[in-house]
Amino acid sequence: MPQEYIPKPRASNHIDRRRVVAQGPILQKRHRLLVSVLGLSVLLIAAIFVVGYIVIFVVPNRELAVRVGDVEYNRGDLVELIRIKQTSAQFTGETFNASSGVFETLQRIVENEIILQSAPSEGITVLDEEVDNQIESTMRPSDMLSAGKSEEQITRETEEKYLSYLNTIQIDEETHRALIKRTLLREKFRHYIGDSVPSVAEQVHLYRLVIPPASEIDIIMIKFQDAVKRATGPEDLRGAYFRIVREFSVDLPETVRRGGDLGWIAKGVLPEYEFQFFDLNPGELSQPMPDPERQGHLVFFMVAERAPAKELAPAVRDKLKTKALQDWVNDQRQKHDVYAVFNSEVYAWIIQQLKLTSTQPTPTPDPLQSILSGG
Repeated sequence: MPQEYIPKPRASNHIDRRRVVAQGPILQKRHRLLVSVLGLSVLLIAAIFVVGYIVIFVVPNRELAVRVGDVEYNRGDLVELIRIKQTSAQFTGETFNASSGVFETLQRIVENEIILQSAPSEGITVLDEEVDNQIESTMRPSDMLSAGKSEEQITRETEEKYLSYLNTIQIDEETHRALIKRTLLREKFRHYIGDSVPSVAEQVHLYRLVIPPASEIDIIMIKFQDAVKRATGPEDLRGAYFRIVREFSVDLPETVRRGGDLGWIAKGVLPEYEFQFFDLNPGELSQPMPDPERQGHLVFFMVAERAPAKELAPAVRDKLKTKALQDWVNDQRQKHDVYAVFNSEVYAWIIQQLKLTSTQPTPTPDPLQSILSGG
């Protein structure tokens, strides 16, 4: 009996339309979910970068660094002022000392703000014309470079140099004029406060001896005593000092050539040194002290003569005017609401912002020599 033929289902690649229709909303939902997850992931990554940028760059930049009364300076302001000082030094061929420049700028911000806020009560002002004159005198070509040129050409070169300066320093003219104004105001205050400095004061004729660590101090002391024991006056003492200095001192060549002579020094000119020498009797050698400018070296001071009332040299009186201003600012600081924060973290952050890579401080000029030379 023939078997009944049962047709087999035909294989088909055709997708059931009803199944597609049924799964459509599910697939669309999954697609939207995937897109949402990817979008959120991108936003989350971007948010992390934004937050990181804000935390690292924006927040510290806006942190309060200095406040004097109602006037505030943030870290960004401090960095900008230091940057201006740094690039200005480069423009003029000077050296910027990264080790001390940051702290000095912070101090100067506080001091200049105190001076600015005190100026009206003292009747001290700076006119725009004075700012113009200061800029013109600074940027004007030297007499040698101006020789044979018309005033019109000199004026043009002065303006070109000033524009070049502003472009190099990357500062607008208004900001630069404000900085010049504060500098002039500070100088006016220095002379105003410095008027109290007398033109006559007690002074000593000072000598200095610098020796390296390996020197035989006992031998120096013995030779010094032998050299001065027969001295009867300032000339004899100067001759004795001269011989000892020329034999043992490793001071600056110019100072050694003068036999250690630093000139007449009044009290208050060198407060960091004077406890060692100002009360010495003529012909007496001070106790040795570490040399601030030469690590490991020792310094001796000697006084050849003393004058209870001697006219101050212009450079010495100018130095005392600067000290008088500093004393005045320190006193006024107690009367102002001053906030200033400076620590190793702030210092490191500022150095990073300025991209200063030098870790070696620039040698500090000898303060005695700057006084003697009128600096």
